[in-house]
Amino acid sequence: MTVLSAATTPALFEATAAVLPDRPAVAMDSTTLTYAELNGEANRLARRLVAHGVGPERLVALAMPRSIEFVIAILAVHKAGAAYVPVDPDYPEERKRQMLDDAAAHCLLCLPGQDVAGAPVILSVAREPGREEPNLGDEDRIGPLRPGHPAYVIYTSGSTGRPKGVLVTHRGIPNLADDYVRRQELGPGSRLLAFASPSFDAAVAEFWPIWQAGGCLVLASAPDLVPGEPLSRLVRDQRITHVTLPPSALAPLEEAGGLPAGLTLLVAGEACPAPVAKRWAVDRVMINAYGPTETTVAVTASEPLTGEETPPIGRPITGVRTYVLDDRLRPVEDGDVGELYAVGPGLARGYLRRAAATAERFLPDPFGGPGGRMYRTGDRVRTRPDGQYVFVGRVDDQLKVRGHRIEPGEVEAALLAVDGVAQAVVTEHENRLVAYVVGAGGERVPTEKLLTPLREQLPGYLVPDVVVGLPSLPVSPNGKIDRVALPTPEEEHAGRAAGRAPLTPTEIILAELFAEVLGVSTVGVEDSFFEIGGHSLLATRLVSRVRERLKIRLRVQAFFDAPTVARLAKVLDGAHT
Repeated sequence: MTVLSAATTPALFEATAAVLPDRPAVAMDSTTLTYAELNGEANRLARRLVAHGVGPERLVALAMPRSIEFVIAILAVHKAGAAYVPVDPDYPEERKRQMLDDAAAHCLLCLPGQDVAGAPVILSVAREPGREEPNLGDEDRIGPLRPGHPAYVIYTSGSTGRPKGVLVTHRGIPNLADDYVRRQELGPGSRLLAFASPSFDAAVAEFWPIWQAGGCLVLASAPDLVPGEPLSRLVRDQRITHVTLPPSALAPLEEAGGLPAGLTLLVAGEACPAPVAKRWAVDRVMINAYGPTETTVAVTASEPLTGEETPPIGRPITGVRTYVLDDRLRPVEDGDVGELYAVGPGLARGYLRRAAATAERFLPDPFGGPGGRMYRTGDRVRTRPDGQYVFVGRVDDQLKVRGHRIEPGEVEAALLAVDGVAQAVVTEHENRLVAYVVGAGGERVPTEKLLTPLREQLPGYLVPDVVVGLPSLPVSPNGKIDRVALPTPEEEHAGRAAGRAPLTPTEIILAELFAEVLGVSTVGVEDSFFEIGGHSLLATRLVSRVRERLKIRLRVQAFFDAPTVARLAKVLDGAHT
C-alpha cells in the first residue's frame, strides 16, 4: 500500500507553480490566472491572515460564492497554516448561524461589500495583480505547519437535527491527488470543471489533483452548472476534458447534447445504476468513485466502466486499506455482504468538538498496529471475484439523494418543529427526498406551510422534494413505523382528485408533458410540479421538452417561478402576445 502523506497542500501547489509558473491554474469567464499569479495572490492574502493571528489549529470561515477569489482564499488559508470552513452564502441565515456558531472560526473571509456576521474578524478578499510575494515558510507563520494539522471542516447533515463538522487533515490529500492524477490521466493540458459546491468535500477532489498535474481548474457560475443544456454547452465551450458528476445529473444531459466523446467522466456521490453506466461509458472514460467526507473524499474507485450489469465502486485508492466485516467485526467471506470499514491517512480527525460522535464512528483498528483507527462507513458491500466492491445498501437510515448525504432525523426534526405537525418521516424514492407528514388530529398540513419554514433554516438539498400528507403513518405489528407500507408519491397523487382539467391548447400540452416527465397518468392544472414528485433535475428535463414541443424559449428559473400548468401556460401564452 503506497502512502504519500508527508506533504501539506501548500507544498503540493508550490511545487507545481515552481515548474509550470506560466501555465493556467484557474479560469472563470474571461479571467485566467497562471500558477505564478494564483500563488502570488494567495501569498499576499496569507500574510494578511497571519497578521490577524491565523495559523495551525485555527479555523477560517469562507462565506463566499464560487469564484476565483474563493480559490485564492482556500490557498491562502492553507499557506497561513489554518483550515477553512466553507459556508455557502446562499444557505438560509439560520443554517449559516448554526455553522458559524459551531465552528467558532478565528475569522471570516468574504468578498468586498458582502454583509456577513458571525465571526470576530471579517476580511474581504480582493485581487491585487502585479505584486510579488514569496512563499511562506514556518518562520513566517505563527507556528510550524505539519501534515497532521487540519486542512478543512465540512459540515454534513446530522441525525440530532443540527449539522456536524468533519475535521479533515492534510494527510490524505496527497494520496487522493496522486491516485486521481494517475487514474484519470490528468496532465498540464487537462481542463477540469469544478462542478461540486465548494461547501462539499467533492470540491477537494477537483482542486488538488488538477493542480498536482499542472492542469487548469475551470470555474463557472451556478446557472451554467445546471444539468441539461447549460452544462452541456459549458463543457463544450470551455473545452473541458475531465468532470465529476453525480449519476442523477446525467439524465438531463441526454436530451441536451450529451457530453463530448473522449471526455473523462468520474461519477460519485450516489449509486450508479447499470443503465447509466451502459449509456455513458461509450466513447469516454467513465469511473465510479466512492467515499464519505470522513475519509478525505474517496475510499475506492473503479476501473473504467464497460456498461456491465452492476457498476462496481472499485478497489481502495492510494494509501487506503479496507475491511468488509460482519456485525461482530469479523471479516466476511469473499462474495458475502458486510459493512465496509476504511483505514489510512485520509481518515478525518473526527467531528468538531463532538467526542461521543467521533468515538461512535472512528473505532480502534483490530487488524492494525497500536493506536490505529478505522472508520465505520455504514455502507454494505460485497466483493466480486476480481476484487472490486459492489455497493449493496446502508446499515442505517442515512440517505443519498442526488449526491448529497442526508440524515433523515435532521429533516424530521425541522418538520416536527412546525406548528401543527404531529408526526413526520423522511425517506428517499427514485432519487427524491420525500416527507410523510401527519397533522395534529390527523389533519393534513398545507404543503407551503411546511416548506416555507424549512427553506428558512435548511439548505436546499435538505428541503423535501415531495410532501405527502397522511391521516396517520402505517405501523408494523411491533408498533414501529412501517416504511415499506408508505405510499409512493405517485400512489398518493393518483388517489387524489386531479382538480380541473386543462382547457387551453397550451394547458393541454403542458399537462401532458408534466405527466410524462413525472411518470403519472394525470396532472391537475393547479398542482405544483415540486409538490407532486418533481425536483430540480426533472425540472430541467421538463423545460427542455417544453422548448422542443412549443418551439419557445423558456428559462429554468421562469419555470421555478411558475411551477403549475395553469401559471406556466399564462407565462408562455403571454410571451406570444
